[in-house]
Amino acid sequence: MKKIISIFLALITAVTLVSCGKKPDESQSDNKSDVKIDNKYNNDKSKWTSTHWYEGDETDGYLVKDGKTEYKILVPATLTEFITHAKDELTKFFAEATGITLETVTFAETGSKHISLGDTDAFAASGISVDKSALGRDGLRIVSRGDSIYIVGGSDRGVLYGVYDFLKLNFGYEVYYKDCYTLDTGVKNVKFRNYNVTDVPDVAYRSRAGILFNSTQENDDVMFAYRMRALDSLEEMLLPIYSKMGDSTSASNKTHNSSYYIPSSEYPDDPEFFAGNGQLCYTAHGNPEKLEEMIDICAQKIEQSLRWYTKDNYPYMNTAHLGIEDNIPTCGCDSCLAVKKAHNNADSAAVLMFVNRVGKKVMEWMNKPENAAYKRDDFTFTFFAYQSTLNPPFSVGPDGTVNASGDLKSPDGVKVKAFTAFSSLDYAHTTDYPANAAPLALVSDWAKFTSDGWAWTYGCFFNDYFCFFDMYSFYEDFYKILYRNGYQFTYAQFHSEQRGADSGFFTLANYLTSKMAWDSSLTMNDLIDDYFAAMYLDAAESMKKYFLECRLWFAREYGKHGWSESAISERPTSSASSFDFGTVSGLFAKLDDAYADISKYKADTAIYNKLKTHIDIEWLFPAKVALTLYKNSYEEVRLDEMKSKFKSLCGSLGITRYGEASTDRIDSFLSTL
Repeated sequence: MKKIISIFLALITAVTLVSCGKKPDESQSDNKSDVKIDNKYNNDKSKWTSTHWYEGDETDGYLVKDGKTEYKILVPATLTEFITHAKDELTKFFAEATGITLETVTFAETGSKHISLGDTDAFAASGISVDKSALGRDGLRIVSRGDSIYIVGGSDRGVLYGVYDFLKLNFGYEVYYKDCYTLDTGVKNVKFRNYNVTDVPDVAYRSRAGILFNSTQENDDVMFAYRMRALDSLEEMLLPIYSKMGDSTSASNKTHNSSYYIPSSEYPDDPEFFAGNGQLCYTAHGNPEKLEEMIDICAQKIEQSLRWYTKDNYPYMNTAHLGIEDNIPTCGCDSCLAVKKAHNNADSAAVLMFVNRVGKKVMEWMNKPENAAYKRDDFTFTFFAYQSTLNPPFSVGPDGTVNASGDLKSPDGVKVKAFTAFSSLDYAHTTDYPANAAPLALVSDWAKFTSDGWAWTYGCFFNDYFCFFDMYSFYEDFYKILYRNGYQFTYAQFHSEQRGADSGFFTLANYLTSKMAWDSSLTMNDLIDDYFAAMYLDAAESMKKYFLECRLWFAREYGKHGWSESAISERPTSSASSFDFGTVSGLFAKLDDAYADISKYKADTAIYNKLKTHIDIEWLFPAKVALTLYKNSYEEVRLDEMKSKFKSLCGSLGITRYGEASTDRIDSFLSTL
């Protein structure tokens, strides 16, 4: 029997189906994922107190025997969205692994064997005790009773994630990209296990890295987000705020939205509302009557959204965010400066006090009997601790004691949290890099005051989406820090305006951040090895060498240019000082090796094309440099081939932008070719 120390099973046991392809001349008759599933660290909670507990001793019974099964999927009589997804995913991948299509039933006959999903009648009668509050929304339990298996979540979303754990433990399932996952196939025998699995994410809510906006009809990758155990977008939990009172057709905003709460165009006769630079004045220039009016307007905006976005139709939209506008200083009027001076010299004080009062108004409205239909449990208000409001309006003593005035504290029954955007961190270095000490102290400082905080982080060149950015050493430990400080939500903004397959190993970054936000004890190098093995098969080593070459380039150039921490304005692929022709040629040479490694799969067009596309995604990075800086260095035939390939890939991969700015449209760059 093999023993593992985490849920992350050894990649590709026996034969594994990789949706990118299966290696030739391999077959499998039995499932070889026979492992003792145990808690990592041997139940030593001295260092880790997260709940990732996996027990599953084999029995003499079988889930699958000789290519057949007696098991059925058992679901509740009423199917919710996530129970439906859970059923469909279990059916799909079980069939791919074993060739068996499981039957789905809503009633468990006496003596039947079933895999129960969610709150079924059989689960209610099983005697299994599950503390759903401890699991939270996304946590899960997998428990065996008798001859049956029960997958239960803190919510139905947790049931879906439980299915993925079940598939992992039995068939080595793991997802890496929207078209790439691993799964044991040809499985004929699977032992029944006495499961005792509890899996609760370290960060309760996790938005996919880089994806700011919800999926659309044109970019429908919601299931990929679920398979990554992440929200489809940052916006999924936030109430929309509309610019015109009572008009659900007016434009909405969920993040930098203060001007949607109180648009200057709607209140031209109320100069007290505004700072004069695009921000609100959160003290109304010292006018208490106008301040109360501002608070009423904001509360009413939230109340109208609660009426439109009902808890039945939008059950996870439990947060009202009031965010300052982007890249604009907060108000500097005498009244705001007085509040600032009185509260640790922090611009965040006025904002926090304002949101506290808005929250009090909304909760009073929500708790009225006539508004019971709109009442939401665990409703939260958030504000940006960001740029001018990043520093907290309180001090923290050497013993961790928070010294805050009473007017900063949220009223009873009102939950206000800081949505802290750490733009001052140096993501190109480790968390213990000296320059990161002060900004990382803010992580714990805010956590001491607004528990279960939210974190917005970075790690890319915002004006240069194609360019490689090395944030891997930073994120190795950062999720441990968030976890230890009790952060409840995390969003890593990489390429927020782009939903296509970006170059520069963005797909790797998405995978790693998703995995480590769920379980911060995972080792990044192990995850990277697994990702390369799945995504590139025989080209894995060549692509790892290419990845290392990218990291070496970044380290050299970062030190040379002194790029800003969040690299807001940099565009290295357009700068000859960042890339000489030899560097570009070296990157292409590494990729040529990878293309050669996969040539053996050309006979299988489906496999070859997927592997080639995965390499092509990373080819776009040096190609962008070459086509920007060194068009005159290539023969005409080679140059035309490069242009044609670049244009074709941008189209097929859904790439629409080369940077965050509205003018950074990919068609404008393509027109220069």
